[in-house]
Amino acid sequence: MEKLEEYLDALEEYVFASLSAASPDGLRDTVNQLWIDLTRYEKCYDWVDTHPWTAGGIAAGTLGAGLLVGYGRIYMRAKRARSLKNKAEASERRQVIVVLGGDTPFGLPLILDLEKKGYIVITSVATSEAIDALERKCHGYVRALILDPSQPDTVPVFLRSLASTLSRRFPVTAAGDPYASPASHPYIQSVISLLTLPPPSLHAPLEHVSLQHSYMSYLNVTQITPLQVIQSLLPLLRNAHVPNHGKKTIVVCLPATEAHMGLPFSAVQSMSASSTLRAVEVLRREIDVAGLTGKSETMKNIKVVVADVGAFDLGGGSPPQDVYKAMEKWTASEKVTYGPAFVSMAHQPASTSGRSWMMVFRGQGVARKPTDVSVFVNTVVGVVSNGRYGYSSVVQRLGLGKILNWIRGDRLSVGAGAKTYRVASLLPSLILNTLLNIPAFLISVRNSLLTTQPFIRPPASTPAPAPLPPSAQEQAAALVVPKKNSESSGESSNNEHSETGSEADVESNEEDQEHGMAESSWISLPEGDTTA
Repeated sequence: MEKLEEYLDALEEYVFASLSAASPDGLRDTVNQLWIDLTRYEKCYDWVDTHPWTAGGIAAGTLGAGLLVGYGRIYMRAKRARSLKNKAEASERRQVIVVLGGDTPFGLPLILDLEKKGYIVITSVATSEAIDALERKCHGYVRALILDPSQPDTVPVFLRSLASTLSRRFPVTAAGDPYASPASHPYIQSVISLLTLPPPSLHAPLEHVSLQHSYMSYLNVTQITPLQVIQSLLPLLRNAHVPNHGKKTIVVCLPATEAHMGLPFSAVQSMSASSTLRAVEVLRREIDVAGLTGKSETMKNIKVVVADVGAFDLGGGSPPQDVYKAMEKWTASEKVTYGPAFVSMAHQPASTSGRSWMMVFRGQGVARKPTDVSVFVNTVVGVVSNGRYGYSSVVQRLGLGKILNWIRGDRLSVGAGAKTYRVASLLPSLILNTLLNIPAFLISVRNSLLTTQPFIRPPASTPAPAPLPPSAQEQAAALVVPKKNSESSGESSNNEHSETGSEADVESNEEDQEHGMAESSWISLPEGDTTA
C-alpha cells in the first residue's frame, strides 16, 4: 500500500513537470491572475449560492437579450425579403381561374370577387355582346371568350382562344408588348363550371318529354359541353413546369334538388344533374387512384369538388308565368292524367308575385328565404384559394381556412334548401316517398270536399277606376240620348245601318224557321197516292 502511494505521488509530479515544460511561460501567470480575480468576487458566489432562482432568472434574461439582439437583424431581413416577394407576386399575376358560364346569374359577382382577390379570370360567354358588357365592368384582368354551350362544335374554337390568352400579358389594358415572356406566362389554377346549373327549362311529365330534341339540347348545355372543356383542361392542370401554390381545383356546381332527388315534373333536370354528378365522382376517383399509384406528384395536387347550389337571391325576379300555358302542347290524355297534379303543385298564392311557378318544382317554396349571393361567392373562392380567402378575417389570421376546407370535403352544400335535400336524400326510400306525397294527398282530400275543381284561381283584384271629374260627367251625360228619341229618329246613318242589319237578321231567322218547318212537314206517302 505504501508503494502504491509513492507511485501515485511520483506520477503526479511527472505530469505536472511535463505540462510545465510544454506550456508557454505566460500561461501559468495568466491562470494565476484569473484565480486571483475570481477570489475577489467570493461574496458574489455566496449570494448566488443563497439565491439560485433569482440568479438563474438574471442569467436567462441576459442570454435572451443577447440572442434577440443577435438574431433580430436576421429576422427583420428575412421579413423584408418576404414582403418584397409578396409585392412582386401581387404586381405580376399568374394564377388563372377559368369560369365556364360568365354570363349566368352567378357569373358576374364571382368574377368580380376573383379579380379583386388577385386572380386572372378567363370566362366563357355565349354571345359577342356579353363580352363587351362583362369586360367593361372589370379592371383588365378578365378575358371573356365565346363558347355557345348549345353547340359543342364551338369547344375547339374556345380552347384555341384560351391557349392564345394564356400567352398574353395582364392587365390587357397595359401599354407595350401584349405578350408576356415564356418565364412569366399565366397558368391555370382552377376551373369553375357554372354551366352545369340548370337554365330555364321544360317542366313536364316524362311521358311528354321529347328525348331526341328537348332532353338532348338540354344535355348539351348542362353536361356535354362543360365536361368536354374539363377534359381538355386536365393536361394543363397537371403541368409540372408551373409554380405550386396549393392544390389545383375543379369545382362543378349542380342544383341541390335535382342532384339529391328527383321531384315530379323535373325529369329533364334530374336526369342531367344525376349523370353529371356520377361523371364528376368517377373523375375524382380516377385522379385519386392515379395519384396513389403513379410517380408524378401533379395528380396528387388536383382536387375535384362538387357544390350543391340551393336557392339564392339574384335580384330582378321574373314575373310569374302562366301554368296553363306550359300545358298547351300536352296531349288531351296527358292533360287529363297529369294536369290536376301539375296545376296543384305549381300554383302559388298572390303574395308570391315576382317568383316564377317553376321555383316550386326546384324546392324554392314560399316559406324558404333565398340566401344572399355573397355566400356562394365566398364559398367558391374559399375552395379555389385553398382557404386563403372566402372566410372571416379572424379565420384567415389564425390560418384555419385549410382546416375548414378539409372538413367540408369533396362535396359541399350552399344556399337555401341545399342541406335540407342533402339530409333528406339519406332517408330510406319508403320514408322519402311518403314525405314527398303528403302535399299531394292533402290536395286530393281538399279537392274531394269541394263541389268544383279549384285548379283555376281568380285573377288578382284590380283597383277600382277613379271617379270622373264633374266636367267629364256632364259631357258624358250630354251624349246620352233618350230611348224614345233614338227609336223615332231614322236619319242617323249608324242607326239605319243597325236597324237594317237587325231586320236582315230577323228575316233570315224567319226564313230559316219556315224552311225548317217545311222540311219537318214532309211525310212519306204510299206509292200511287197523289192526293198530297
